[in-house]
Amino acid sequence: MTRLPHRMVAACLLLVAATTSLAQPTPPVPEPAAPTVILAGHLIVEPGEPTRGPHTLQVRDGRIEKVVPGLRRDLIPGARIVDLSDAYVLPGLIDAHMHLAIDMQADTTTSTSEARLALSTAAYARRLLRAGVTTVRDVGDNGGTVYAVRDAINQGLIEGPRILAAGRVVSRTGGHGAKRASAIELPFVPASCDGTESCRRVVRENIEAGADWIKITVSGSGREAGGRPEALPNLFDEEAESAIAAARQAARSVAAHAHSTAAINLALRAGARTIEHGTYFDDASVALFKRKQAYLVPTAFVADYVGSRLDMFAGGRDGRSQDDLRQWVEAAKAGPGRAWRAGVPLALGTDGGPSFDVTATAREVALYVASGVPAPAALRAATAGNADALAMGDALGRLRDGAWADIIAVSGDPQADVAHLLRMRMVMKDGRLVCLDDCGDAASPAGEPAK
Repeated sequence: MTRLPHRMVAACLLLVAATTSLAQPTPPVPEPAAPTVILAGHLIVEPGEPTRGPHTLQVRDGRIEKVVPGLRRDLIPGARIVDLSDAYVLPGLIDAHMHLAIDMQADTTTSTSEARLALSTAAYARRLLRAGVTTVRDVGDNGGTVYAVRDAINQGLIEGPRILAAGRVVSRTGGHGAKRASAIELPFVPASCDGTESCRRVVRENIEAGADWIKITVSGSGREAGGRPEALPNLFDEEAESAIAAARQAARSVAAHAHSTAAINLALRAGARTIEHGTYFDDASVALFKRKQAYLVPTAFVADYVGSRLDMFAGGRDGRSQDDLRQWVEAAKAGPGRAWRAGVPLALGTDGGPSFDVTATAREVALYVASGVPAPAALRAATAGNADALAMGDALGRLRDGAWADIIAVSGDPQADVAHLLRMRMVMKDGRLVCLDDCGDAASPAGEPAK
């Protein structure tokens, strides 16, 4: 038996205590969002497509009912009017690779207190939403805190993005993400995958615990020898295949962490929906991406961060020298442009979390552009591309009739200059107005951790 269910309950109770009275017999049910009319001076219906002129969005019951040309205040008598006639309106940002409950610079108090971790995760989620990130896929939380935060957001107890949670990281014993908890970490039972039976079992345990996705690691990290271009996978073919088959049986998709060429190709052959990082893909990988209709999530942001602190991250028992690590950083940062030129389907994620400023997602878009991805295509990866990768393209990533009303606005054209994504004019999620002209300025120097 794992300890996850007990810790999930504990985290839920802590979050409830922080946001509402424990005397309530049941959690509050969110009130229906008020009907809203959004006047958009410039409308980006689908990033990557041309920006349109003035349009009006009619929003009711959490969805976009209709999008009509012109600025029409009269669409819903008595509705709230949100005047963004001088702004650019577009779908909310999606980050497909985050770790909301992992703090790379946590002190021992944060690391050893369930209460502190639950509350800090909830606080970070709230700030992330106000930075325009309306949906997050969390691809690794061995303790179960993210499940509790996700559920509290869904119940209306706290404010935050829509969360798709993968729970424990599935890997071989001692593999990346499935090592035993260290002395300063909260205790957990790793999702160790050794042989086909145990690989199926830990996937099913994760699903029972509440996983929306399954995360497996098929190589070491970019900072480890197991993440070198020529490194062998850390799972056998049959182990990866059995884990992915168990996920598929339960209608869950798989995100596969893989840096080395062999690990990327093994994961693609086995049926992973997304490849996380994917630094050293080759021509065979490109063919597999296209044939399998899989997506690459390059995570240039975290590579850029490591590159700014080579002295901190180099070395260690299984680490790499500064020169070796620098080569990985440059390869990872070049990855988005290389993939785009090769025609690999691009999604977007940061590998970010509470160690970093909440503008990490916007900065990842800028790193795509720096690597050679055109700004419209980079923005598409963070919206429609991610929605398609998550199999949610009918509901997210585009502003069209029937889609969920996850909508943001910025002052300038982000398809011309992605720096406009660093400051939100308006954020709406599920038809609820989160902030308008007071979303906060979370921008800080690129790569800096949150203060």
